[in-house]
Amino acid sequence: MKINFHLISIVIITSFLLGCNNPQSTDAKTYGKVDSLFISAVNNLEIAGAVALIAHHDSIIYNKAFGYRNIEAGTKIEENDIFRLASMTKALTAVAILQLQEQGKLRVSDYVYEYLPEFKNPQILEKVLPDSSFSAKPAEADITIHQLLTHTSGIGYGFQDDRYNALILKNNVSEGFGYDTRTARENIRKIAALPLLHEPGEAYTYSLSFDVLGVIIEEVSGLRYDKYITENILRPCNMNDSYFIIPDEQRHRLPNVYEPTEDGGIQLSSYPDTTYPCLNNRRFFSGGADLCSTAKDYYLFLKMLKNKGQINGHPVLQEESVKAILSKQSALNEGESYQGYAAWITNELGAQKGENNEGSYGFGGFFDTYSWTDPKADFSAVLLLQMYPNNNKKIHEKFQTLTYDLFQQ
Repeated sequence: MKINFHLISIVIITSFLLGCNNPQSTDAKTYGKVDSLFISAVNNLEIAGAVALIAHHDSIIYNKAFGYRNIEAGTKIEENDIFRLASMTKALTAVAILQLQEQGKLRVSDYVYEYLPEFKNPQILEKVLPDSSFSAKPAEADITIHQLLTHTSGIGYGFQDDRYNALILKNNVSEGFGYDTRTARENIRKIAALPLLHEPGEAYTYSLSFDVLGVIIEEVSGLRYDKYITENILRPCNMNDSYFIIPDEQRHRLPNVYEPTEDGGIQLSSYPDTTYPCLNNRRFFSGGADLCSTAKDYYLFLKMLKNKGQINGHPVLQEESVKAILSKQSALNEGESYQGYAAWITNELGAQKGENNEGSYGFGGFFDTYSWTDPKADFSAVLLLQMYPNNNKKIHEKFQTLTYDLFQQ
């Protein structure tokens, strides 16, 4: 349902009330500009709602909710609402792979076909034909787990490449957010049957590679992907409000996804696949897309990484593995940041041009969610929206600027 401007007055009042909660520490006046950013964005129908969190010295100093989880019903967003994180899932998949390496169950230098034989002898796409079949040539090398972790495998995503999307559609490949009852392994066989977009290691292509990693986790651990992540990452990090299938009694905490309209309004997103967190019969869980969580829970994951794999005295990952995730892992020229394992890390050039200090790292998601940590400034921040297409009002950039301003006062 399209939202017209006669609702603006209601939005203003509600947003003001939601924005008046005191932050958990320090004077609320310090955060006035941050509050104003989100109150204005809701009032101007740029977003439906948001939850923003800032933590400094391992303590949450700001955690507020603004706007609506359901505009049509007039339901306000709350600080502990559960958001679709999409690609922010990838960070947990990288941690899981490195946990298994620590246990001696795999090495990131291993070939993928050692665990998933269907990936042996891949092909390189030459041409997509009118009927969406293709011509291809043999690849010169096989894919490694390292290349999956760095998006250099040659696998693609349909939404980023029209040629690959034609193959995705013809072969009924799920890119996550699925409605059917296929298993992850069944879906991976379809991916393995597609040609690569380039030679493994030759270029960076954001991709379904983390879905392949999810199945490797299943094969090596003997646990379904969602169960492995829950037992070995979510529970140790006390991320107790994070789910792959949200329990019935918690589903009211899942915000709707919205999109902007041409006349400056906002409406429910036309993107069809948004109910996946509520499908009880799912057997396929995407290693690159399917986690749902709260701002506070995802902060706990960031806190674990910042503290070298430890949280509350409990080891989740060894320090060397954390360094691998947050270090340059590709020889490719990557501009103002470099590719780690699932993370983009600000390099020297990026620090000179932007606000982030060198070594800052972040994770973002398809439905307009983002988080980052700046180790030098010793803070982390999480901003969760539910917009698709992704909001074009630069809300994340504005929030980032104001967050850095807080520590310069």
